[in-house]
Amino acid sequence: MKQIKITLSLILSISFLISCNPDHVDPVEPSSPYTSTGYLVMNEGAFSGGVGTLSFAYNGGHSDFDSVRNDVFQKVNGRSLGNLANYILKDDSYIYVVMNGAATVEVLDKETLESRSTVLGFKSPRQVISLDDGYIYVSDWGANAIYKVDLSQSLIVDSLKNTNGPEGMFISDDKLFVANSGGYELDSSVSVYNLNSMSFEGNIQVGIKPLEIIDDIEGNLWVLCSGYSDWSGAGGDRYSSLVKFDPKTLNILSFLTNSVLTDHPSELRRNGNGTTLYFIQDSYNGNIVQFSTQQTFPSYPNQAFISHPAYGLAIGGEDNILVLDALDYQSPGKAFLYDLSGSIIDSSEVGLIPAMAIKNI
Repeated sequence: MKQIKITLSLILSISFLISCNPDHVDPVEPSSPYTSTGYLVMNEGAFSGGVGTLSFAYNGGHSDFDSVRNDVFQKVNGRSLGNLANYILKDDSYIYVVMNGAATVEVLDKETLESRSTVLGFKSPRQVISLDDGYIYVSDWGANAIYKVDLSQSLIVDSLKNTNGPEGMFISDDKLFVANSGGYELDSSVSVYNLNSMSFEGNIQVGIKPLEIIDDIEGNLWVLCSGYSDWSGAGGDRYSSLVKFDPKTLNILSFLTNSVLTDHPSELRRNGNGTTLYFIQDSYNGNIVQFSTQQTFPSYPNQAFISHPAYGLAIGGEDNILVLDALDYQSPGKAFLYDLSGSIIDSSEVGLIPAMAIKNI
């Protein structure tokens, strides 16, 4: 295990903050990069030629977010993640970081952040999902495929086709559901696959450009569809929507269309038990929407719960909400920790273009 040391500048900045704030206590150093309560923040990095990074914001004695270490992957492994980090996931075995630009998936030790393997063979990977059975599934937007990876070999061993710009995925029983964003075109479908036979079973029609799929407390699945902005000015804009369906019967239970044409939501998340869902109201302007999955919806939920220019979003179980702000996309971004009432608790400077985070408890 490698010991990460905080830089002198960070020590001085923390000392200054402590001297100015009597409520702060001296931060307690974690025994390893990733064993204390906190968040591991994935920073995209610059789109063209930049490198993705990881920041660890941890509990140094005051809150879940009062101390931060940046570039922790680089410091632990002596190399960069590569270009354009796109997705991060933690299961019972590993942490997975999907590198869209580098076309790789990094498999990390969940306690030390040491790289266990780098999976190759993708074209433009987007997201990853795990059953904790020794395999992961990776959506590849550029290849229009879902790849099955054997972690014992760090190799792609099978694939699923019949996708169109695949993004978010969800597994329910033995079925894999895949959101088809359409790539450079428009699509409005969720593909259904049988993982036992690795076969395509059909499509469910939802809204324009589905991006994320998540479950609620009753086991129903929700699909966030971002709609479409026609930058050509030809008037081809499409409304965003939120769709709920039963994964057993595949029946649509709710189809809610946004009344605001210019809103294009992203980052669908849930609390620990699935009673509350959250998403970014508009991927260009931010703001966080919160809604209960146990209420009857007369219309699409678009009332801002937290007004903040969010680029990324994470929910810390039943405890807090993490809003990631890319600021000017050229300097280090910031992460803002809110409680469940929408009041800010703390903030930390992280890496360039923070886009996603996972909580370590």
